This record gives sequence, structure tokens and C-alpha cells, in this order.
Amino acid sequence: MSADVISLESSNTAAQHAHIVARVDQHDELGKVRTVICEQFTSSLTICAQLDSVSRCESGERVLIQHTDIGWLVVGKLLNPAHAPAAYIQDRNGHVMLQAQQSISLCTDKGSVEVFADGTLVLEGTQINALSEQDFTLAGWPIRLN
Repeated sequence: MSADVISLESSNTAAQHAHIVARVDQHDELGKVRTVICEQFTSSLTICAQLDSVSRCESGERVLIQHTDIGWLVVGKLLNPAHAPAAYIQDRNGHVMLQAQQSISLCTDKGSVEVFADGTLVLEGTQINALSEQDFTLAGWPIRLN
């Protein structure tokens, strides 16, 4: 009989709080990491939680994990070299700002809002409503309403 044993030093040591790079093995439908495979260990490790700031993960992506008193945590996701860094998001006392060089898109199955660097806005949807308590102004030329 054989077994893989993972030994960690006591919780008071720096070794327990060291970060380890691992690959996502399993995730749920929302992209939350369930298990990872680490080169340092021969078996998969079960993840007990991940930080709120860690975005959706896919199998094979590299993540940073840390062992704590409650178990293994995903504390970060390594950037895929083929992708650009995440968008710059600012929260200014409840006013959230997204900034991009080229465009920003908000998409669902039946609608989208796109804002482009040249000032173009594209609204697509099955129903678009504009509600205003004051005069509603459409400015520019030409304005076509069907």
C-alpha cells in the first residue's frame, strides 16, 4: 500500500504561508476552482476557497495557492501570456469607472452595450427603454427614428 503524504510545518512558520503555483484541475460552472495540480505534490489538492478578487478560472490555467489554517486558498490567477492585463477598474465612492484604450462591452444573451474609443455607442437588445423625468435630448445629425 502506498500513499501520498503532504506535510506542512506548524501554522506559525513562514513555510505555511508561502505561495505555490499550480494548474487548475477542476472548476465549477462559474469558474470557481475546486481542485488544482501542483508540480511539488503528486496528487491533486482540494481548494477550500478563493479570494473574491480572483476572476473566473478554466482548467489548465495557472493560479497562485496558499495553505492556511482552513486549507488551500486560491489567492491569485496568473496572466496568460497571450492575453492583455485585466481592465483598469476604479471605485470612486460608489461610482465605478472602467477605462479601456479601444472599447468596452457589456454583453448578455439578448443584448449588449458597446462604447468605442472614437465615441461610437452601440446599443443592441430586444427592447431598449429610455426613461427620463426631464426633457429627453437626442443631439447630432442625422437622427433617424423608425
